[in-house]
Amino acid sequence: MKMTGCQGWLAGGVLCALLLGGMTAVPSPCAAAAVTTVYDGQAQVEEKELLRLLDMLPRFRSWARENRIEAHPVVRRGKADFLYPEEAARWVEAQGWDARRFFCVMGRMAAALTIVEEGNELQTRPRDMPVVDKAEIELARKHLGSLLKVSMPDEGMSH
Repeated sequence: MKMTGCQGWLAGGVLCALLLGGMTAVPSPCAAAAVTTVYDGQAQVEEKELLRLLDMLPRFRSWARENRIEAHPVVRRGKADFLYPEEAARWVEAQGWDARRFFCVMGRMAAALTIVEEGNELQTRPRDMPVVDKAEIELARKHLGSLLKVSMPDEGMSH
């Protein structure tokens, strides 16, 4: 079954999709006046950051599910962005991340994973999918097994 838009790339790149199941929508303050999206002005994702994300994502996912928090890609003013509530920002900041950077890394790595799964070229990039560079795609390819592992549902996995 082929999906389009946010659902399509999230279905292919399940890294972010795991955050969506059964959660209620919460308004997001992530688009500050001086910053258009979480991706604007951000440096490319480095391996060290991806490893930190891989380590923390299962805990974030559990926390988000328990607290009925929604965090996912959106389109704002015609550009890809990432929706997350202030409560999620506070939680990731308490874990030592800059919230804007955490959600940028999450979104870009989900997009890179989707590109890897689709064979490096999507016919059309969904509007809510951020642009990723070749180095980020290669990083996703290098850590494909780990990305898929943290993307799987909790059933059958021990924490």
